[in-house]
Amino acid sequence: MTAQKNQTKFIAIGVAGAIAAIIAVVLVVGGGSSSSSTTTSTTGDSSEATQPVNGDAVAAAEYQLVQAQGEMLLALEDPDNDPARGKIAPVLNGFSFDGAPLTVAPTGKPMLVVFLAHWCSHCNAEVPRLIEWKNSGTMPADMEVFGVSTGARDDAPNWPPSQWVVDKGWPWPVMADSEDQNAALAFGVSGYPGMILLDGNGKVLARRSGEASIEELKAWTQELLPV
Repeated sequence: MTAQKNQTKFIAIGVAGAIAAIIAVVLVVGGGSSSSSTTTSTTGDSSEATQPVNGDAVAAAEYQLVQAQGEMLLALEDPDNDPARGKIAPVLNGFSFDGAPLTVAPTGKPMLVVFLAHWCSHCNAEVPRLIEWKNSGTMPADMEVFGVSTGARDDAPNWPPSQWVVDKGWPWPVMADSEDQNAALAFGVSGYPGMILLDGNGKVLARRSGEASIEELKAWTQELLPV
């Protein structure tokens, strides 16, 4: 009887030890830290997430993989009290509609990043103004303009956006946002058209959303950019 009791005791101890070992492995694999980094790397839907943005071309599409590097900007609520002003905007790595790699990053020159939705009536009104502003010769000569097609919907007017930008005569590069709108989220876009004015180092000078006249845009950029 004593031997049988001892054997039962050893078996119980062995089982408890095995359970403890399994719990330890789960804790190590699962990790116990909830800390987060200010550096973000955002991708599109799960079917896109396995495709690295490494400078290689991808297939043509209305949505493309987008990766953002840097601190995401808070959503714009009040342009006159913008928490993003003075912060460095995230770098966007993505693709054009035809699959060519594109990057929105500091170039040493001021940059106007314009977020557009093909179905948005305000965007459809604003694009011709931006083109007219460019053609008038009064747009800052060294300011680069970069478009981002976002919020695309195949059940909305002017689909597909790749043809829409052609029909509108958009003369600048256009990045196709992911279906999850990761580029727009990284820049804190809260309305269309969303405009972000950056200095040559990628610092946010100002953001705005909605339509603006050419005169308003001229005054806005002249106030913020060095002469």
